[in-house]
Amino acid sequence: MKHAAITLSFIASLLLLFSCNGAGSFMNASGSTNEMLVVMDDTLWEGTAGKALFDVLNSNAKGLPQPEPNFNILQIAPENFTRTIRMARNVITPDISTIYSTSKFTAELDKYAMGQVIMTIQAPDTTTFAAFVTENKQSLIDYFVTKELERNGKFLKSQISDPLSRAQQVFGINIHFPKGLTNVTEHPNFYWATNNAPQGRKDIVIYQFPYTTETVFEKDSLIAIRNHTLGKYIKGSFDSEMTTATIYPPDYRRIEVDGIFRAELRGLWEMTSDMMGGPFVMQAFVNDNTGMVIVVETYVYAPESNKRNLMRNLEATLYTISLPQHEGVEIVS
Repeated sequence: MKHAAITLSFIASLLLLFSCNGAGSFMNASGSTNEMLVVMDDTLWEGTAGKALFDVLNSNAKGLPQPEPNFNILQIAPENFTRTIRMARNVITPDISTIYSTSKFTAELDKYAMGQVIMTIQAPDTTTFAAFVTENKQSLIDYFVTKELERNGKFLKSQISDPLSRAQQVFGINIHFPKGLTNVTEHPNFYWATNNAPQGRKDIVIYQFPYTTETVFEKDSLIAIRNHTLGKYIKGSFDSEMTTATIYPPDYRRIEVDGIFRAELRGLWEMTSDMMGGPFVMQAFVNDNTGMVIVVETYVYAPESNKRNLMRNLEATLYTISLPQHEGVEIVS
């Protein structure tokens, strides 16, 4: 395994941010999105423990049509974890010592900078450390990816201060769309916005239907609803329509965001008789104010390009969603 080093651009960005904020202020975490800084002794990094951690962080991100790592990994020795470098957004600090009898994760938020996550992984020895991070691979990845999405969602809300008014009127939800999605198509209970770009195309779809049963949130049910609704309204060339690709079975999970239960699908979309396709993420939840199931989906089309960052930046939209605390929602049928 090759030794990863801090890039000059990374250090320069930290120094610039530090100098611009001035002494005494609490600065925002710095570094690139989806970048992970590992603070670990060089010898340990090159050994069993470091290799296991590298393999976990470098594992392929879910739901992409080509292999892309979950994180870009940077490693430094503890003595180089100096004042400015401490502002990195995602940090892992292994703590391997015989004083520990078991292994565990602990995390600190905003320790040196706002929006920062520092995770300490404790273990009694390198073999136990390697086994622990490998066994808990998905939990570790999900934690940091979720923190990235939450962080990007807060940034999006700071850039776009007002929720999408049409989403409030039709679906009774607050949601902040990124800039540039100016091409809009509407049908009853269906809203579709896209930047319609030939490369790096970004799309967000919202639709709703009455909540009647909990089984609607099961995986097969969500796939069927997705295929029916998007197949009806999103058309392509050669009479093609959008559907869920079967070559990669969608990943399904149930999560809670700001106290709201959501069912999530993550996978690949394609057009039935066209060559277009790409990754998507869909989340479905109940709007308790209206009794409707709300589905919000983000997807991208970026042939021959890496899609991890593009997709995660757009997926952050899902982490701007909230339910208004007032009445008077217009339901369009």
